[in-house]
Amino acid sequence: MLLITSELACRLETAEAVDAAGCAEAQCVLETNCDAAVQSIAGGVAVFCGASSPLTHALGMGMHGPVSAEDMDAVELFFQSRGAAVVIDVCPHADPTLRDLASQRGYRIVEFLNVMVRNADPAELSASAIEVRPAVPEDRETYVSTVIGGFFGRQPLTPEEAALGTTLFHMPCTTAYLAWIDGQPAGGGGMSIRNRIASFFGDATLPAYRGKGVHSATIRARIADAMNAGCELMTAGTTPGSASQRNYQRLGFHVAYTKATMVLE
Repeated sequence: MLLITSELACRLETAEAVDAAGCAEAQCVLETNCDAAVQSIAGGVAVFCGASSPLTHALGMGMHGPVSAEDMDAVELFFQSRGAAVVIDVCPHADPTLRDLASQRGYRIVEFLNVMVRNADPAELSASAIEVRPAVPEDRETYVSTVIGGFFGRQPLTPEEAALGTTLFHMPCTTAYLAWIDGQPAGGGGMSIRNRIASFFGDATLPAYRGKGVHSATIRARIADAMNAGCELMTAGTTPGSASQRNYQRLGFHVAYTKATMVLE
């Protein structure tokens, strides 16, 4: 049985923070005159990838010790000076000073996220009839239209939404995956590997293919590749009670902890 300790939570949050910083790095490589930015604050990172981007937030704060009022000033200035809302992910294993300061400053919870985790258990997984394979550079547009289109449940995508998918496709240490049914792209997701932790993210299925096992097949493919890469742990974030959470649980993941997304009013 995998014991959920503060040390384990720190490993998971650190892996996610490095991935978040990698999104800003990828955006700077892809765009001329890019204004993406990253700043280390209170043991975590503040990431800016555009004022309205879902990638713009702070995470990992308080995982290595107390958070000060000066730290909160710094994270608020980082976002506000760029015209973005101040959004902070708060892990329940973070130092209590983060929660206390957020409460004092008028932050409110807008979302909860379950952090799922799984050991690299060598137990055999049942095979899937759905083909899932790593995407190649030539698959970029297909990945963007499939995964981001599946996430938003519509086409066409706005330029900002398409840019989000392109950023995720090019994130360092990441492999993009596409699932295919009858030769047509049906869904996909991503996987990054850092410090022997495989992080699964960006899971989505096109509306026409939902309920056919696409998401489970995409999870299975990444589990197999993470094991082959020698990973010790696998992790993913899901909305509590969602179909995504249930699919992960059926494949050996369980809820490690639930963290809150907080926004400054």
